[in-house]
Amino acid sequence: MFFPFVTGVENFHMLIFNRWGEIIFETFDVKIGWDGYYRGQLCQQDVYVWKANVNFIDGRSITKAGDVTLLR
Repeated sequence: MFFPFVTGVENFHMLIFNRWGEIIFETFDVKIGWDGYYRGQLCQQDVYVWKANVNFIDGRSITKAGDVTLLR
């Protein structure tokens, strides 16, 4: 399961993309992470790109991006 460890979040949005830029996962809930599945099928072993936008209760906002490697 892939999800961030953050506290004090007011708004959250995370996307995960495959190598062709297709969105394969999206969530607005910081407690819901990606389990490696897309449309009911386990994704192939590969590197996937993630992007997260977070607004904190103290008014700060951040946008972060990176990659996650799916292994079986």
